[in-house]
Amino acid sequence: MLRRALHVVGLAVGLTIPCLADPPSAQDLLRQAATALSELPAIRYQARGEADGALSLRVPKMDGTVTLVRTPAGENLKLRLDAQVVPPMYTKPVTLQVASDGQQIYLAEHGARVFVRRELPFGNLLLNNVAPLLITELIAPRPFEREVAAVSLQHVGSEKVGDAECDVVHAVFTRGGDEVRWYLGKADRLPRRVERIIQTPLGRSTITTTLTSVDPKPSVDEGQFRLEKPAGFEEPVFAQPNAGGELLPVGADAPDWTLKDWNGNDVSLKSLRGKVVLLDFWATWCGPCRMSMPGLQKLHEKYKDKPVAIFGVNCYERGPVDAAGFIKSGGFTYPQLLNGSEVALAYRVNGIPAYYVIGPDGKVLLAYSGFSADRERQIEVLIEKHLPRPPG
Repeated sequence: MLRRALHVVGLAVGLTIPCLADPPSAQDLLRQAATALSELPAIRYQARGEADGALSLRVPKMDGTVTLVRTPAGENLKLRLDAQVVPPMYTKPVTLQVASDGQQIYLAEHGARVFVRRELPFGNLLLNNVAPLLITELIAPRPFEREVAAVSLQHVGSEKVGDAECDVVHAVFTRGGDEVRWYLGKADRLPRRVERIIQTPLGRSTITTTLTSVDPKPSVDEGQFRLEKPAGFEEPVFAQPNAGGELLPVGADAPDWTLKDWNGNDVSLKSLRGKVVLLDFWATWCGPCRMSMPGLQKLHEKYKDKPVAIFGVNCYERGPVDAAGFIKSGGFTYPQLLNGSEVALAYRVNGIPAYYVIGPDGKVLLAYSGFSADRERQIEVLIEKHLPRPPG
């Protein structure tokens, strides 16, 4: 009715008033963006990644340059990333380099002077260290597939990111669950920002990646997707990937061990029989390991007076480190077991962080690698389910 009225008024006064176009739908915007991305064999961008809310003390701030190359569906990711990273609890940035040639993934952490080289796909866990800068949707075979299938998908307006005018698309994946907001350039439909809204046990948080420049036609040199160990860097020794790269299966008997805690006392798994045991395999150089620590501290405080034992198991370090001091400097009080690399090998730990929940009968209830807020919730549910109750 409004358009017809405007048209009539225009005729009455002798003016020509164009018809108002319908705004593009969220599905159309994502379809246009997917088409624009599919035409790019590679893309390079500069970006800033950071988190607010519950994860602000867990996710490092980082600025860097990322090059992503499109590979055939099913092949491993090919990338190069050079970043300045400020980990939580730190003030000075450290240089971090990550490269993947599709066969191996390489990481050089210049602060701790650590170099890591892992075969793919096992090495993909190393990408957790740079997750705030990575937008793998840019070279995915079917970008935005998850968004299109979301329970809610809306075009929520326009906003400027840097010099680019953008349409903003908001997707809600599950009711009360995770969400994402894409800022798509009006001129080229390439993303200029993505906000990943995550529900964690500590509350709601947003991880934001903002692109400050985009090069859709970068020059690519195959040599840039490999790294050599810099002089003076240490290379930690990891367990060799086992068949299928799997941790111990649920229901398996957890191997017994005896380790020193941070007070010099012997602790064995056998001595913990009758309790639910949570083991977190970690190292001081591991970014995602640091991200998991506040959640472990929260569980420790909740269950410290219950038949539950929560331990960090320090392993795969580059050399002598004060692991206990590292934990205490962050204000964490959950106990630590030291020199745990041999135990990590027995538990088939190929990437860290890695977590095991062991039942009161000594059998594995859960095993997984990598930081995940959803897994933290699963751990708490398992503890409650298997928590020994007093008789009566």
